[in-house]
Amino acid sequence: MKKKLLTIMVFAVSMAFVCLGLTACGGDGTGTAEAPEAEAPEAEAPVVEAPTGTYTGIANDGVMEFKGIRYGEFTPFLPATDVTTTTEDQIDATEYGANCIQPYSEVEVSSQDPCSHDCLFLNIFTKDTATEDKPVIFWIHGGGYTSGGESDPCYDAQYFVRNLPEGEDCVFITINYRYNFMGGCDMSILEGYTEEYAQAKDLSKLDQKQALKWVSENIEAWGGDPNNVTIMGHSSGGAAVQALYVDPECNKYFNRCIQNSGIMSSVAISEEQFAENSQTIFDILGVKSVDELTALSDKEINSKIEEICEAVDAGNRCADGVVTSKTWWDDFRNGSAKDIDLLVGSVNGEEDWDAIDWDNGNSEPIKDAEILHKMMTDYENGKPEVYGVLYGQDLYDEYLALGEFDSDVQNAMTLWNEFRAPYGSLLAAEVQSKNNENVWLYYWEYAPDKDMVLEYSKDAAEVSPWGRAMHTMDVCHEFGTKEGYTELTGDPAKWNDELTTQVQAAMYNFAKTGNPNGEGVAEWKPYNDETRCTMVVKEDGTMKCESNYRSNVYDLLRTVRPYGEQ
Repeated sequence: MKKKLLTIMVFAVSMAFVCLGLTACGGDGTGTAEAPEAEAPEAEAPVVEAPTGTYTGIANDGVMEFKGIRYGEFTPFLPATDVTTTTEDQIDATEYGANCIQPYSEVEVSSQDPCSHDCLFLNIFTKDTATEDKPVIFWIHGGGYTSGGESDPCYDAQYFVRNLPEGEDCVFITINYRYNFMGGCDMSILEGYTEEYAQAKDLSKLDQKQALKWVSENIEAWGGDPNNVTIMGHSSGGAAVQALYVDPECNKYFNRCIQNSGIMSSVAISEEQFAENSQTIFDILGVKSVDELTALSDKEINSKIEEICEAVDAGNRCADGVVTSKTWWDDFRNGSAKDIDLLVGSVNGEEDWDAIDWDNGNSEPIKDAEILHKMMTDYENGKPEVYGVLYGQDLYDEYLALGEFDSDVQNAMTLWNEFRAPYGSLLAAEVQSKNNENVWLYYWEYAPDKDMVLEYSKDAAEVSPWGRAMHTMDVCHEFGTKEGYTELTGDPAKWNDELTTQVQAAMYNFAKTGNPNGEGVAEWKPYNDETRCTMVVKEDGTMKCESNYRSNVYDLLRTVRPYGEQ
């Protein structure tokens, strides 16, 4: 990275005034008042001139932050278009833009902040805009395509940027996008439908693509290298990352991907079920035509959003052949993402809260049969042939025979977890490693002591009954936001700083070079058919690369192939 010869950033030192020689009427008996301490020098607000505007941000303890930047022009239920502002437009970028409309939640902070159907905003974090050729990290939040937003403190990228070693810097971008039925619905069943709305089935993906296009055209103004972009996402954001990297029309905007606990199959649904869900949503909204749907105000949508989310899984997406190829898995196997470096992984207790939270109608502990019933119900309610007949009793019986755990409930929950993320992550690594040598797989087991979390977070605590790492644990350490998700991580004073430092170094190294290895990172070998190496983040917080990790489990699961693959 190199410094620009000229910079538009100006720093000023604020003056501190000291009271001298003032006679005191009382006090310590010295006859003079103590001079107040001088205030620390304060940096002026940073300003950046980009093709789409002149943006004023904020200086925050060594990190320059630009928030609420519009990356696309909004029209309801149509793809975003390029913004129309230019360098001459003076734009305040000091506050987050609106999150997408979502049900209110005491846990999901983003739901408590301003929300709107128009949520096409991104945020930029960097140490120094004058430093050029920096790697760019582009983050896509999760939330099951029904909730979430970048105002959630868990995704505050200032900590990642500030924690980079001296002399290192990046441009870290976080984005909002449309989801729920606003990010995808079948409008062909409405009166007045035209082909203009053919892409409405997955506006979420198109919003993300539009944001990537904006980054490609503007990020050099912040010192970012548009030819070194890593997209990164978690949960449904991880599924979004996969949807983007298997699509050559999208992956031309980036070089690398970090896919956390999210695979496309976890949000996949048939076109028939998608249309049925859309009809249910339109009925709840009370609309029968395109004109009625597109005329809905934020207030009208917000009044129905909770009912919609209770009635259907409005976050599911379908491969429609328009926005997403119906043969995307075969495309992927055939090298559609061959130029993309991939780091992918998941945690061992992904959905362990399901073993506690499911309402089984009585006070007895949940049984493994109930978990299997949930799996089958989920599959029968619209999942396509993602993994063939994946939740059958025969497969479960074969898995039980392996004797991985003593508890049948834990075994059932582990199998459910595997199909929600870990097995799909492994398959992604296997496929991509045949086309690209820079493929890295991880499996996360570390979780803070569950008794500590329960004591600190009380009733809000979210802990696995077996003390395993649950969904989002890896992301908490990747971002390093100690107070972002205390329901999961507990007391910030007992945070595992050493693990966070190592994980952040690996993420940054990968974003910079395509290889997570470097100073302070345990040796990490790439995944391929010969090594089958997995970086295991162990229960004690150490990291170790292991070959054929849990091979007996995965040899069994490999008998179930995705998308009808033979």
